[in-house]
Amino acid sequence: MRAGQVGSKNGDDVPPGRRKLAEVLQALYRQLEVTSLADAGERFSSMGYAKDPGQISRYLNGRTLPPQGFVRVLFDLAVKRSGGAHVGMGWAEVQEAYDSAERTQCKQCFQLKEEIRALREAAAGPDGSAGGSDPEAGEQGAAVTEAIASSPATRLPVPRDEGDRQLSSRDASAARVIASGLVNRAGTLTAHGSRSALLELLQGAAGVLSPGECAAAVAAFHRQETAESAQFADTLLRIYARERPAEDVMAAALGLLEGQGLSADAGALLKAALG
Repeated sequence: MRAGQVGSKNGDDVPPGRRKLAEVLQALYRQLEVTSLADAGERFSSMGYAKDPGQISRYLNGRTLPPQGFVRVLFDLAVKRSGGAHVGMGWAEVQEAYDSAERTQCKQCFQLKEEIRALREAAAGPDGSAGGSDPEAGEQGAAVTEAIASSPATRLPVPRDEGDRQLSSRDASAARVIASGLVNRAGTLTAHGSRSALLELLQGAAGVLSPGECAAAVAAFHRQETAESAQFADTLLRIYARERPAEDVMAAALGLLEGQGLSADAGALLKAALG
């Protein structure tokens, strides 16, 4: 393989969203018609965005998630070199691939993302209404815990309109189902002594849980009333505070305070977010 060519090292161990983004980036890179990664680096520098060849290679192969600025500059360079018609995709399509890419490469994260989508759909029921008064119990809760969906997850929004009580009830119901599934999964990993896998699970959960789901998960961990489950709740809060935008952190803190009655956890989340 010549130095200017893009490799295909993004194999099965790269999560599917990250792999899709790498394919998009590689398609854009080919439009540059550069002879080496060093040449590509010079093109980026000409746009005021310096990147070394090794870093560019890791972005193109899906090993490292690039900042959005890199993706935008690569798209602009491709359009400038080949023209929009030859690039074959618009910025909206590129951005969609970027937004769908997993933030981490942990082995469980993309599976968790798909599982959470299945839990949301099952909790909503076939007609879009909440699937039962107590989704943490009964056959439905047990069945959906193991469900794996085939399509990417979409974040379930925290209800903003206080007047829509039906929507609020449905979202809270779905959040409890998802929290129950997460707690059960954490318990299984703990029983098998998989501490590293458990940490990966919590890291992955922090990346995909909505604020309401995060608050529900913390409450569910506390209901286990064990030292380990309390530690899991604290770890989830710290990761969520570090990895999520301020709006999500504030919404999760509000959910802990008003929805779950966990003022100490709400304070801990905000304190962790402030560093």
